[in-house]
Amino acid sequence: MAVFVFTDATLSINTISLGSFVKSISVNYEKEAIETTAMGASGRVYTGGLQNLSVTIEINNDMAAAGVLETLYSAVGSGTNALVIKNLSTGSPNPIFTISNAYLASSTPVNGAVGELSSQSITFTGGTIVKT
Repeated sequence: MAVFVFTDATLSINTISLGSFVKSISVNYEKEAIETTAMGASGRVYTGGLQNLSVTIEINNDMAAAGVLETLYSAVGSGTNALVIKNLSTGSPNPIFTISNAYLASSTPVNGAVGELSSQSITFTGGTIVKT
Protein backbone atom coordinates (compact mmCIF):
# COMPACT_ATOMS: atom_id res chain seq x y z
CA MET A 1 0.00 0.00 0.00
CA ALA A 2 1.49 3.35 -1.08
CA VAL A 3 0.54 5.67 1.77
CA PHE A 4 2.41 8.83 2.65
CA VAL A 5 2.49 11.70 5.09
CA PHE A 6 1.90 14.99 3.30
CA THR A 7 4.59 17.28 4.70
CA ASP A 8 6.10 19.23 1.83
CA ALA A 9 4.51 20.53 -1.35
CA THR A 10 5.55 23.12 -3.86
CA LEU A 11 3.09 25.59 -5.32
CA SER A 12 3.67 28.07 -8.11
CA ILE A 13 1.01 30.54 -9.17
CA ASN A 14 1.74 32.23 -12.49
CA THR A 15 5.43 31.16 -12.16
CA ILE A 16 5.79 32.69 -8.65
CA SER A 17 6.89 30.07 -6.10
CA LEU A 18 4.70 30.30 -2.98
CA GLY A 19 5.19 26.82 -1.47
CA SER A 20 6.91 28.12 1.66
CA PHE A 21 3.71 30.01 2.63
CA VAL A 22 1.20 27.17 2.05
CA LYS A 23 -0.47 25.64 5.13
CA SER A 24 -2.70 23.24 3.19
CA ILE A 25 -3.74 22.51 -0.36
CA SER A 26 -6.55 20.43 -1.84
CA VAL A 27 -7.16 19.60 -5.50
CA ASN A 28 -10.67 18.39 -6.39
CA TYR A 29 -10.92 16.95 -9.90
CA GLU A 30 -13.96 15.38 -11.48
CA LYS A 31 -15.68 14.94 -14.82
CA GLU A 32 -19.33 15.73 -15.27
CA ALA A 33 -21.53 12.66 -15.76
CA ILE A 34 -23.19 12.75 -19.18
CA GLU A 35 -25.99 10.25 -19.62
CA THR A 36 -25.76 8.12 -22.77
CA THR A 37 -28.54 5.66 -21.97
CA ALA A 38 -30.31 4.41 -25.10
CA MET A 39 -33.17 2.05 -25.88
CA GLY A 40 -32.58 -1.52 -24.79
CA ALA A 41 -30.40 -0.63 -21.82
CA SER A 42 -31.27 -2.28 -18.51
CA GLY A 43 -29.77 0.55 -16.48
CA ARG A 44 -28.47 4.08 -16.88
CA VAL A 45 -25.19 4.52 -18.77
CA TYR A 46 -22.83 7.49 -18.36
CA THR A 47 -19.67 8.85 -19.89
CA GLY A 48 -17.30 11.51 -18.65
CA GLY A 49 -17.94 15.05 -19.85
CA LEU A 50 -16.19 18.32 -19.09
CA GLN A 51 -13.65 18.59 -16.29
CA ASN A 52 -14.77 20.30 -13.11
CA LEU A 53 -11.80 21.47 -11.11
CA SER A 54 -11.17 23.39 -7.90
CA VAL A 55 -8.00 24.04 -5.92
CA THR A 56 -8.37 25.30 -2.35
CA ILE A 57 -5.29 26.71 -0.66
CA GLU A 58 -4.73 27.89 2.93
CA ILE A 59 -1.84 30.31 2.72
CA ASN A 60 0.01 32.68 5.04
CA ASN A 61 -0.04 36.29 3.87
CA ASP A 62 3.23 37.92 2.85
CA MET A 63 3.71 41.50 1.67
CA ALA A 64 7.10 41.14 -0.05
CA ALA A 65 7.42 42.08 -3.72
CA ALA A 66 6.42 39.09 -5.86
CA GLY A 67 5.01 37.53 -2.67
CA VAL A 68 1.62 36.16 -1.70
CA LEU A 69 -0.42 39.37 -1.60
CA GLU A 70 0.96 40.83 -4.83
CA THR A 71 0.60 37.53 -6.71
CA LEU A 72 -2.99 36.94 -5.57
CA TYR A 73 -4.00 40.56 -6.14
CA SER A 74 -2.90 40.23 -9.77
CA ALA A 75 -4.64 36.85 -10.13
CA VAL A 76 -8.11 37.91 -8.90
CA GLY A 77 -10.62 38.19 -11.73
CA SER A 78 -8.38 36.40 -14.20
CA GLY A 79 -9.32 33.13 -15.83
CA THR A 80 -5.83 32.55 -17.21
CA ASN A 81 -4.01 31.62 -14.00
CA ALA A 82 -1.49 28.78 -14.09
CA LEU A 83 -0.75 26.60 -11.05
CA VAL A 84 1.91 23.93 -10.63
CA ILE A 85 1.61 21.64 -7.60
CA LYS A 86 4.08 18.93 -6.62
CA ASN A 87 4.25 16.81 -3.48
CA LEU A 88 7.88 16.66 -2.35
CA SER A 89 7.18 14.37 0.64
CA THR A 90 6.76 11.18 -1.41
CA GLY A 91 9.25 9.06 -3.28
CA SER A 92 9.09 8.06 -6.90
CA PRO A 93 6.87 8.39 -8.86
CA ASN A 94 6.22 11.93 -7.77
CA PRO A 95 3.44 13.43 -9.92
CA ILE A 96 3.28 17.07 -10.91
CA PHE A 97 -0.17 18.63 -11.37
CA THR A 98 -0.29 21.52 -13.82
CA ILE A 99 -3.49 23.55 -13.91
CA SER A 100 -4.09 26.00 -16.75
CA ASN A 101 -6.72 28.72 -17.16
CA ALA A 102 -7.93 28.63 -13.55
CA TYR A 103 -10.17 31.43 -12.29
CA LEU A 104 -9.67 33.18 -8.94
CA ALA A 105 -12.78 35.09 -7.83
CA SER A 106 -11.47 36.63 -4.60
CA SER A 107 -8.63 37.10 -2.15
CA THR A 108 -8.51 38.34 1.45
CA PRO A 109 -5.34 40.43 1.69
CA VAL A 110 -6.21 41.80 5.16
CA ASN A 111 -7.20 39.06 7.57
CA GLY A 112 -6.43 38.47 11.24
CA ALA A 113 -6.59 39.89 14.74
CA VAL A 114 -4.09 41.31 17.20
CA GLY A 115 -1.30 38.82 17.76
CA GLU A 116 -2.47 36.39 15.05
CA LEU A 117 -0.72 35.24 11.91
CA SER A 118 -2.42 36.74 8.86
CA SER A 119 -3.53 34.05 6.42
CA GLN A 120 -6.30 33.42 3.93
CA SER A 121 -8.17 30.69 2.11
CA ILE A 122 -8.41 30.98 -1.67
CA THR A 123 -10.10 28.78 -4.25
CA PHE A 124 -9.24 28.58 -7.92
CA THR A 125 -11.97 27.08 -10.11
CA GLY A 126 -12.22 25.83 -13.66
CA GLY A 127 -9.46 25.31 -16.14
CA THR A 128 -7.79 22.06 -17.12
CA ILE A 129 -5.46 19.74 -15.24
CA VAL A 130 -2.60 17.60 -16.47
CA LYS A 131 -0.74 15.05 -14.33
CA THR A 132 2.82 14.26 -15.38
